[in-house]
Amino acid sequence: MLDLADPIQHGFESLVPPLVAILLAIATRQVVFPLAAGVFAGAVLLARANPEKSLLDSFAIFAGAIDSSLRDFDHLQTLAFTLLLGAMVGVMEMGGGIAALIAKLSRWIRSRRSAQAMISLSGLAIFFDDYANTLLIGGTMRSTADRYGLSRAKLAYLVDSTAAPVAGLSLVSTWAAIEISYMSEGLADAGITTPSAGFTLFIQSIPYRFYPILAIVMVFLISITGRDFASMKRAEETPRELAADSAAASKETTTTYPPRLWLAAVLSIVACVAALGTTLVVTGWPAEPSTTSNGVLQDTIEILGNGKSYLALILGGAVGLATAWLTHAIFGNCDLKTLAMGTLRGGWQMMPAMIILWLAWALSGMTGEDALQTGDYLSSLLSDRLDPRALPTVVFALAGFVAFSTGTSWGTMAILTPLSVTLSLDLAPSGGPGGAICLATTGSVLAGAIFGDHCSPISDTTVLSSRACGCDHLQHVRTQMPYAITVALVCVAMGSIPAVLGVSPWICLIMGTVALAVIVRFVGKHPTP
Repeated sequence: MLDLADPIQHGFESLVPPLVAILLAIATRQVVFPLAAGVFAGAVLLARANPEKSLLDSFAIFAGAIDSSLRDFDHLQTLAFTLLLGAMVGVMEMGGGIAALIAKLSRWIRSRRSAQAMISLSGLAIFFDDYANTLLIGGTMRSTADRYGLSRAKLAYLVDSTAAPVAGLSLVSTWAAIEISYMSEGLADAGITTPSAGFTLFIQSIPYRFYPILAIVMVFLISITGRDFASMKRAEETPRELAADSAAASKETTTTYPPRLWLAAVLSIVACVAALGTTLVVTGWPAEPSTTSNGVLQDTIEILGNGKSYLALILGGAVGLATAWLTHAIFGNCDLKTLAMGTLRGGWQMMPAMIILWLAWALSGMTGEDALQTGDYLSSLLSDRLDPRALPTVVFALAGFVAFSTGTSWGTMAILTPLSVTLSLDLAPSGGPGGAICLATTGSVLAGAIFGDHCSPISDTTVLSSRACGCDHLQHVRTQMPYAITVALVCVAMGSIPAVLGVSPWICLIMGTVALAVIVRFVGKHPTP
C-alpha cells in the first residue's frame, strides 16, 4: 500500500485511474500500458491533492506504488507459484507427457459424438493452464476431428470453451493465485485483512461463477446430443477440404510415445494437487476441534480457508515441478537439457501475466483506502441509485464489455476485481464476504471476463484456438459467439438474478443446465452431412 499518513477523501477524480486503464485498454487493445497509465494518473492526483508536493513528485509516487506492490510478501508468493506452475507446464509440454496423455485418451473414440465428448474431456483434463489446454488439445486433436467429420470450427469451439473456464475454476491453475490475490486486494480495501480471506472468498464464489460452469455444460450438451444451431450448424454442414492439412494429420496420426509417458503428466498433476491439499489441511486444521459441526462441506471450506493458501500453492507448484522432472526423465527418457529448456520456457511464458499482475496490484493500491478511496466514492454515489441486488448483473455486463473490447480476460480481472469486491461489501455490508451479493459479484467478474473473451475477435485465446485447430479465425468467432451469448443470457436469467434473491447457487446451476438442455433439444438440429 502507499505510504500516506492522512488519506484525503476524493470525489469523482478517484474514478480517473480505473477509467484511464479501461479506456486506454479498449483504444489500444493492450493491457500493460493502460494499467501503467492508470497508476500514473493516480500518482498525479495524489501529488495535486498534497499542498507540499509538486507534479514532479508524481513520478516518485508512481515509482513508490510500483515498488510497494512488489515488496508485499503475499504478492511475492503469488509470483513464485505462477512461475513454478508455468515451469511445470513447460516441462510437461516439452517432455511430451501431456501429448501422450491426450493420445491415450483418444483411443476410446468410436463415433462422431464420442469424438466430441473426448475432446471436451481432454479440455477438462488439462485444467491447470488455458494456453497449454488450447495449444495441446487443438494441435493433437485435429486429425481426430477430421477422421470423424467434425469441422475445424467445432473443434475450435470445443477447445476454446473449455480452456479458460476450467482454468478459471480450478484451484490448481495459473489463474488461481492471481484470482486470490485480486480478491484479497478488494477485501483489504474494504477493511478485511484476514490472511485467509481471499482464499475463502475464492472457494465460496466458485458456484457463483455461472458463465464458466454453464459454458462447460453447454460444450458437453452439444457434444453428447450431436445437435448444433446458428452458424455452427452451417459450418458442420459445409463440405470441408482437408488436403491442406494432410501432412499435419499424417504426422499427428503416426506420432508414437513411450508406453508409460502419459503417466508422467498424470503423476505430476496428482503430486501437485496432493501437496497443495495436504498443506491446506495441515495448516488449517484447528488446534482444538470444534464440538459443533456446520456440515461436511462447510467444515471443509473452513479448514481450507484457514490454511496457509500461498504456502500451499508454492509447495504444490514445487512438488509438481520436481515430479515432472523425475517422471519425464524416467518414463520419457528426457535428458537434462530438455527438462531445463521446458522449465525455462514454461516460466518465461508466464512473464506477461506477471507484469500485468504487478501493475494491477499498483492500480489497486492507488484506488484503495490508503490513497484515492475509489470504492468509498462509488459506494456513496451508487448507494441511492443502484439496487445492490443488481450489482452482479451489472458487473457481469461491464466485465464482458471490457473483455470483448480489450481481448483479455486477465486484464479485465486486474482492473475490475478489487474494485468490484470492495463495492459489493460497501453496498451490502450486512452480508459480508460470505453474503450472496459479494459472492455473486466476485463470480461475475471472472464470468463476464471469460464471456467477453469468448466473443472477442482480438482475444489471445480466440486467436490461439483458431490457430491451433487450423480454423479460420473469423469463422471461429462467428460460430462460437451464438453459443456464448446463449449461455450468458441463461446465466443472467437463471443465475445472477435469482442468486441475489436468495436462491441457492446450486439450484441456479441446475436451472441453468435444464434451460440449456431445452434450448439445445428444441433449437439445435443434427447437421446434415
